[in-house]
Amino acid sequence: MKRVYLVVLLTSVLVAGSWGSAMAECTTSSCLTVSTDIDNSDVVATVVKRAVAGKNRTQTPTIQIEKSTGRCDPPIDFPGICTAPIVVRKPSPLARESVREHIPDLAITVEPREAVVAIPINGYLRPLPRPFTLSVGGFDLLITLKPSVHWSFGDGATRHAGLGDPYPAGLVVHSYRNANLFLLSAQVTWNVVAETSKGEMVEVIGDPIVVTYTSYIRVRSARAHLISTTSRSHT
Repeated sequence: MKRVYLVVLLTSVLVAGSWGSAMAECTTSSCLTVSTDIDNSDVVATVVKRAVAGKNRTQTPTIQIEKSTGRCDPPIDFPGICTAPIVVRKPSPLARESVREHIPDLAITVEPREAVVAIPINGYLRPLPRPFTLSVGGFDLLITLKPSVHWSFGDGATRHAGLGDPYPAGLVVHSYRNANLFLLSAQVTWNVVAETSKGEMVEVIGDPIVVTYTSYIRVRSARAHLISTTSRSHT
């Protein structure tokens, strides 16, 4: 008699202490799930066979371990001598890709470089992330990292925006009221988005990766210059 042991692959998120699950994309014969791995900072794509053919039913990704019954060889002459059970492991098709390797090493740029009190500065982060692909069990996935940014300007002012853009398209604009050295920080939340080659979205549920980038900015006071506008008339 065969015994089947199911080891459930728990899908977790990339922030410690938080767990989530992933939505499944199915064909007539198999289902795809996409999740994030907290320990390895990976995107995990798993394909499993559908439990009942022709029905819209999905399965949790599993690894099946089948154990056969032991047998005696020969069973009549030496009934007490038996072979050990044969263990056959059948892992579900799986693909992994490190998310961290695809997060760009962002740097904060401030325009103009010489910040002056009451004159707006524009900030942005570059370079932009690039999508990458995963192929598993007949599915081709396009993985995209979507950023949202919490900007903190070091003087108590904050703003929720994107990575920003160079001037004049930039939207991360701020004016300082005092001269000082300020710590400008950008907390970037990277959301993982998965899309099949057919354009179907596979939702990934759970907390995303959060990375903080910082840079100091020196703000100076504007100096006033007295310019004479009078002119001497010669007679």
